[in-house]
Amino acid sequence: MVERLLGVVGFVLISLVCASQGSAELLCGFFKGVAADVKHRQCWPDQFVPADQAAARAPFCTMVSNGWRRQNMLGEVYFKPNTSELTEAGRQKVRWILVNAPKQHRFIFVHEGETPEETSARLAAVAQVAGKIAPNDVPPILPTAIADDGWPAAEVGAIGRKYMQSIPNPRLSPSASSGNGNNNGMAPAM
Repeated sequence: MVERLLGVVGFVLISLVCASQGSAELLCGFFKGVAADVKHRQCWPDQFVPADQAAARAPFCTMVSNGWRRQNMLGEVYFKPNTSELTEAGRQKVRWILVNAPKQHRFIFVHEGETPEETSARLAAVAQVAGKIAPNDVPPILPTAIADDGWPAAEVGAIGRKYMQSIPNPRLSPSASSGNGNNNGMAPAM
């Protein structure tokens, strides 16, 4: 503590010896810079915390946005083959987006076709269906090129039916049906 006080007093004495107008302004600017640096170092991490938090949250916001884009995408399976007309599943998907999706995520994405004309026809078909469902509140309808990983509903239904047919009939185990009066083959509690 004493060393610090001696250093400050010595610095003040040296600055008084060199007390011209130009050097006084220079010293004043120097001391203001030192004071600003000290204050800056005292509050050091606080100024970077909001930027770090935003940088940590940014990937999650991107993931949510991409998830909604995939959820609200009408892919190849929602259009009739060789036409740009929506299937019944496509119309129901548009209805779901317009009625059930949160307001901030009501965007309809249409998978791009083979040609620009096919893409334009798909966008027009979706706009027509959306206009019938919600004439006053049609959300943006945008083309997208993300991968379409959907399956046709008939294929999904066939898999579900085959699974249900493969389930064996329920039956009791031999120990439970022996008639010895035990509960599930266990000894009675005493």
